[in-house]
Amino acid sequence: MDRIFEWLIKLLFIAILAPVLVGIALQLFVGLATVVLPWLILLGVIAGIAAGISAGLVLRRRLPPRNGAPLPPTTLLGPYRLRRPRGPAGRRGA
Repeated sequence: MDRIFEWLIKLLFIAILAPVLVGIALQLFVGLATVVLPWLILLGVIAGIAAGISAGLVLRRRLPPRNGAPLPPTTLLGPYRLRRPRGPAGRRGA
C-alpha cells in the first residue's frame, strides 16, 4: 500500500512541476529564436543578393550583345513563327 502512495505522490509532484518546466523551456526557446532568427534572415538576404549578382554576371556573359536592337516580338504561346516563301527554291529535292 505504501508503494501506491509513493507512486501517487511522485505523480502529483511531476504533474505540479510539469507546467513550470514546460513554461521555462518555452521561454528559453522563444529567447533563442529572437536571438537567432534575425541572423538567419540576414544570411538569407545576403545569399539571395549574392545569387542574383552571380546569375546576372553569368547571363551578361552568355547572352549576345544587344546593340540597341529589341528582342523579336512574342505572343502568349511563344515567338512568332517565321513564314518562308514557298517556291521552287524552297522545296526539298529540287
